[in-house]
Order: sequence, then C-alpha cells, then structure tokens
Amino acid sequence: IYGSMVMQSVIEEKNSRVLEVMVSSVRPFDLMLGKILGVALVAVVQIVVWGVLICGAGSVLIPSLMPSDVMAGAQAMQAGMSEAAAASGVDPNMLSAVAAMTDMGYVVKIFVCLLLFVFGGYLLYSAMFAAVGSAVDNVQDASQLQMPITLPIILALLAMLAVIKDPNSQLAFWFSMIPLTSPVVMMARIPYDIPLWEVGLSLTLLYVSFVGMVWLAAKIYRVGIFMYGKKPTLKELVRWVRYR
Repeated sequence: IYGSMVMQSVIEEKNSRVLEVMVSSVRPFDLMLGKILGVALVAVVQIVVWGVLICGAGSVLIPSLMPSDVMAGAQAMQAGMSEAAAASGVDPNMLSAVAAMTDMGYVVKIFVCLLLFVFGGYLLYSAMFAAVGSAVDNVQDASQLQMPITLPIILALLAMLAVIKDPNSQLAFWFSMIPLTSPVVMMARIPYDIPLWEVGLSLTLLYVSFVGMVWLAAKIYRVGIFMYGKKPTLKELVRWVRYR
C-alpha cells in the first residue's frame, strides 16, 4: 500500500512536470530515495502507534478487565507451570492468548521484528513502484508493469496460510528467506520461536536486496521521468537499466 503511494506520487509529479524542475538541482537517485524514505516514516509511525497501543492494553487494560482466575492462570503459563495453569479451569487457548498479550518482552519482540520487516519490505517494494511510476504517464498504464510486483505479495499471503499450519516446513523456510516474500512469511513464523539465525539471515537478505533494487530502480527512474506519451515494455525497461 505504501509502495503504491510512492508510485502515484511519482506519476502526479511527472505529469505536472515538477520533476523536470527538481532534477535541475538534485540527482534523480537522491530524489527517488528521498521520496521513498519520506513515505517510510509514515509507515514507521503507524507501527509505533500500534506498538504503544497494544503494549498499553497488555500492561494496563487487559489485567484490569480479566477475572483474577484468568490472570492467575496466564501468569502460571508465563512461568512455565502448565499444571497450575490447567488447574485454573480456564480454556488453555484463552490463557495462552492472555499470557502472550500481557508478556511485554514477547510483545516488544514481535513489534521490533514487525518494524524491521515492514520497513525492509517497504523499501524493497517502493523502489520497484517508484521505477514503475517514472516509466508511465498514468495509473492505468501502470497496471501491466505492476503485475510482476504484486504477484510475489499474493504468493506470500498464500504461503502464510500454509506456514501457520507448519512453520518449520521447507516451504516456510524458503519463502521466509526470499526477500520478496520474507516480510510476510517470516512474521508468520516468528511467534513459533524459530532459530534467531534464520531471522537474522532473512533480514540480511532483505536489506541487501533493497540496496540492489534501489540501484536498478534508479537507472529506470532517471530515464523514465523524462519519457512521455509512450508506455514502455519490460524489454525497454531492461534497456534503460543498461544505459550508462
């Protein structure tokens, strides 16, 4: 969603010829990267707001609203005393949910990972959307070039359903390592306490891919912002990348 915002912004500025004025004082690469990082701050702020609200609910609201026997069972489950939790007579699934929501260490861990993966995934996809936006004159023309970008997102959502059932399968592992799908699939695996090295490797591949994608997108961007009246093909985009 945030990546498409970057694309629409580039198309609007291109049609109004604002970009032609701006590139006279700043390099196309710097202009594209500044636009990407500017919208990224909006995404980061949204996630931080989510984190503050959920941490507040977990530390203050839920303990005050839940019955004492539910909180006692949740605390026993947090302490690893499963027998004491079962003796409370409360549904184990409910106890597990309450224990997770009131465990601030767990909640902070989830939101830190969410922030890192959303930020990295956004940077990767927004670079591609910026390149598409610079290559066309309107949103309708962008639909054909958007298909290769949106397909990995759809695959990631489909894979996530399978990952929830078996987070340690080969499908789950590889989809959580591929940069185009890892921001979605890895976040579905993290609650299942997967090895830390897998999370670190996935993040490394994601951010390295972002750097490479920005380099490719910048080559398309610097040519595309001056092209009008013609919708380029994928073959032409490849030729733009090869321009020196």
